[in-house]
Amino acid sequence: MAKPYNAKGLTRVEVVVLVLVGIIVLSLAPVVLRRARVNSNRTACAANLAALGKAMLVYANDYGGEFPRAGSRVTTWGEVSQWDAPDRRRAFGLAADGGGGRATISSCFYLLVKHIGVPTKHFVCPGDRGTTEFKLSEIPGLRAGFTLADAWDFGPWSHRHCSYAYHIPFGLFALKTTDEPGMAVAADHNPWIRGPDRDPKPLAGFRPDLPPFKGTPQQARAGNSVSHREEGQNVLFADGHVAFQERSYCGLDGDNIYLVSNSLQQGSPLGSVPIPPMAVPANRRDSVLVHDPPEFSPVSYLAGRVPEALQVDSRNLQQTAVVATLDCPLPEHKNAIWCSTFQIAWDRFKKDLIGEPLQLLGAEELAGRLNHAEYPAGDIEAKSYYATAGFVKRGIIEQIQKDMARRFPSEPVPVFGREYRALPDVVVAYAYLNVDVGFQDPYYANLGTFNFADSAGARTGVTAFCAQTSVQDGSYARVREQVEVLHYDYGQSPEAVQFAVDLCKHTQPYQVILARVPRGRTLGEAAQALQSKIAEFKSDEDYEILRKLRPIDTLIVPDVLFKLTHHFSELLGKYFGNEQWQSHFIFEALQKIDFSLSRTGVVVKSEARLSAAAGRSAPQLAQPRRLHFDRPFLICVRKREPNATPFFLMWVDNAELMQQYGTGEGR
Repeated sequence: MAKPYNAKGLTRVEVVVLVLVGIIVLSLAPVVLRRARVNSNRTACAANLAALGKAMLVYANDYGGEFPRAGSRVTTWGEVSQWDAPDRRRAFGLAADGGGGRATISSCFYLLVKHIGVPTKHFVCPGDRGTTEFKLSEIPGLRAGFTLADAWDFGPWSHRHCSYAYHIPFGLFALKTTDEPGMAVAADHNPWIRGPDRDPKPLAGFRPDLPPFKGTPQQARAGNSVSHREEGQNVLFADGHVAFQERSYCGLDGDNIYLVSNSLQQGSPLGSVPIPPMAVPANRRDSVLVHDPPEFSPVSYLAGRVPEALQVDSRNLQQTAVVATLDCPLPEHKNAIWCSTFQIAWDRFKKDLIGEPLQLLGAEELAGRLNHAEYPAGDIEAKSYYATAGFVKRGIIEQIQKDMARRFPSEPVPVFGREYRALPDVVVAYAYLNVDVGFQDPYYANLGTFNFADSAGARTGVTAFCAQTSVQDGSYARVREQVEVLHYDYGQSPEAVQFAVDLCKHTQPYQVILARVPRGRTLGEAAQALQSKIAEFKSDEDYEILRKLRPIDTLIVPDVLFKLTHHFSELLGKYFGNEQWQSHFIFEALQKIDFSLSRTGVVVKSEARLSAAAGRSAPQLAQPRRLHFDRPFLICVRKREPNATPFFLMWVDNAELMQQYGTGEGR
């Protein structure tokens, strides 16, 4: 019979040994896990850069071998004007000829999102503190239907959504696929430039550990990116391969990829810190990988971006009126807006359909004004507007839609309601205007609230732009040089000062004039008085001095933006008195005005419809001038020709159509 197994207990010594082994294992576990996490982050980061490298080669293949560069060929490094702009010119503040402007390093990376479709997660290294994936869902106030492909950068705080440094793409030494394969293209953040969650390192702590510098390994690692615990950095090279480099001097000729070379012919392991935004490589073989410092992001979202236009129906506005003609009386304590499109549509109805002045029973006074105030077609460039009139039964709607799609392909094709098909014998006169007056150089966002005092004395804090900034960048002189003072009267007090300013004397064929002058009886009267003051100012003995924005002068302008729909209700339902038209009545008298006055320029888009159917239904020279439009003023947009009739006029009486500072919304 087998004997049962008699297990012996552990001795005291064996228990102690097991406990010690357990303690050692537990103490090593965090180290092992931390090492695994570091290695995982390093691997994920390398995969990101490899994906970016492949996308860059695809991009370069489409753009003549050039690696991504935002803006234009002469764009400089700096804050993006408007990351969510509708077009490239306004996004980067390009001049009318397509040159100039400013762009961020991150906006160059973003071209891979916009044009190649690279997911935004690939721009975030897991080991980089302070950066997160860019998501549109986290940004309030975007226009409807806005997608990643519509953006021009990683949002208003782009430095928080990109972990990588990029070889400076602005200037003479932008990279191409024909450059040396060993040139560094991108890598982890530059340790010498401030990051989203850290200060820059002091260069004094860095010394290469190779002859003749004789640095220690610890001093050499001080030149590494902090994303991987200063153990090294993942680097993307021009031939598309990615490698983890334990030293930052891994470029051509032992070049330090994060410093500007000390040599004019080649790279060098030790050099000078690149200072944004002036830094440039020393030569063609010098890799200088940089990222955007937090200073390039706006102080606040509202201060750095061009605000969105306020969409309103005029019936919901208490302090704003739309006038049909320039001789309509200005309402007291109200903004007054006039745009030429309704007059142009009226003119077409009169000439192309009826053949004589319109007679509207019950609206004789307004009809008389419109009949008398014919708009001179030569005062708007033919390419800027479209107008026609005709019968629906003869295909006028289809013709309008076809012509608009051809003439203005970037704008929505106009849609006409069911009543145009349902009502009998419908006729329509249609007019459309599209003018974009871009300033040669974008103005600076006014960092702080701008107090506008309306005619009733009420003050409202609004957003604004200006011609002065505490940090004078490369475009500072150009921003101020583009201003021309057209009229200036010192007055007896600061409140009584009158002035008129051309916001960019270089714009062609149109000009934008703002005038802080007394309110006239009508907009037409105000425009004529302005023209007289401009002419008189030229005879001032100090005209050549005063016409310029001098270093002691300041200029501040409130943002005025709106998308307005107006129905001329006084015309609706009115029957014609003209012979052979007495069975027709007006069923639509509509005008839409999309207006934007911002730091990048002025945009005027307007549509008008007039439709009818048959049936029912000296010592002073030393004083600084404050060209601050903080009281009621006139906006005049016209062709840059003597005595040209404006196509847009607005008397800004109050802040109803401005942007309240700090809210992102209009009143």
